[in-house]
Amino acid sequence: MPRYLLCLVFASALAATAAAAAPLPAQEYTGRGTQVYRCTMNADTLAWKLLGPNAHMYNAEGMAVARHFYGPTWQANDGSEIKGTIISANTSPAGPRNAPWLVLHTVSEGKSGIFSEVTIVTRTDTHGGGTPVQACTTANQGSTVKVPYSARYTFFSEVSPASAP
Repeated sequence: MPRYLLCLVFASALAATAAAAAPLPAQEYTGRGTQVYRCTMNADTLAWKLLGPNAHMYNAEGMAVARHFYGPTWQANDGSEIKGTIISANTSPAGPRNAPWLVLHTVSEGKSGIFSEVTIVTRTDTHGGGTPVQACTTANQGSTVKVPYSARYTFFSEVSPASAP
């Protein structure tokens, strides 16, 4: 089974579990901003290296609720903050010009708030944000490029035994 299908199956299973109101309540936001890349030497080859995102998370009403930046880190307007570690990264089904779909494990690093109980984040439905189109050459070595993107981010929280149905 292709890796992106495994990611989709995992993300779908998490979403279905959350929708059933059981162990993993979910919050969903639209991320919009840029993916920042730098042209760097990797071994003997020049290549674009992802530095990280520079984006905001928007709720269904279009209100910005959080920032998303290097780390990867999400910092909510209420001061809660999480940092992620990639569990799975898969090429977007729409192709490599779109940022990969991800599943990340997170840990809380901020105050109590909307992100303080989040343990898993998925990024799906990416549009843009893939590796820059222009070539990484000696002429632009060290330069950075910001590639616009949007994506769906789903934040899953574990339910404590005391709050489980």
